[in-house]
Amino acid sequence: MARVIKSVRINAPVKTVFDVVTEPDNWTRYVTSLVSVTHRSDDLPRKGSTFRWEYKMMGVKFAGKGEVSEHTKNKRFGLKLTGKATITEGYEFTDNGDGTTELKVSVEYEMPGEMMQAVMDTKLVQKLNALESKAVMDKIKMICEAV
Repeated sequence: MARVIKSVRINAPVKTVFDVVTEPDNWTRYVTSLVSVTHRSDDLPRKGSTFRWEYKMMGVKFAGKGEVSEHTKNKRFGLKLTGKATITEGYEFTDNGDGTTELKVSVEYEMPGEMMQAVMDTKLVQKLNALESKAVMDKIKMICEAV
């Protein structure tokens, strides 16, 4: 299983950052490869709520089910995505006490051999995921600082 960890300091209060990150309508705005989030539970994004997701990487689409694995207001948020690929996302929010927020994101993913062959190879996928993680953090920062 591969893992990517990124963090960023955002010039916005922790409540703003938490609300932006946990709002399902925003997910496709800041996750470049996320094509859609559908079949949402009425209580999304509460812990245990579910949805269906679709990603596209290197022209290859893959989809599955998602569940909110953690939801601690203004502290932690987690998602578990299952399908052909298994992805676990964890978000940690730290109030810096000066109106800024430190956001740390950890993404673990496992892609079976057929998925790796479809999108090229392991090293390429790791590089793409590292770039995607940086883009996600930059977009979250931009959205939160514009609110």
